[in-house]
Amino acid sequence: MADESEIRTLLEERLHELSERLEEIDEDLHEHQEDDFGDRAIEIAGDEVLEGLGIAGQREIQQIRATLVRLDKGTYGTCTHCGETVGERRLQALPYAALCIACAEQG
Repeated sequence: MADESEIRTLLEERLHELSERLEEIDEDLHEHQEDDFGDRAIEIAGDEVLEGLGIAGQREIQQIRATLVRLDKGTYGTCTHCGETVGERRLQALPYAALCIACAEQG
């Protein structure tokens, strides 16, 4: 597994990227209002997609922040549900994984 400073750097960089993306989404959602009914319908559909991306981004930000807290507490890599090891391969794929495979499959 990568050392914790590398993981922290990776997570902080991802947090920064997500924050910038969410700002862009917020700006896009608030800046345009088409007058034409057809154009407005297309815009609304696009806004719904942006809102979905924003919600997913906010969820990922919460997971990253929780992981940074676990790093600070020294519990990174420990399942928050059962206390077992999350597993190196899982953490490589999803550095902010809070659950081991068994607990993730249950929930």
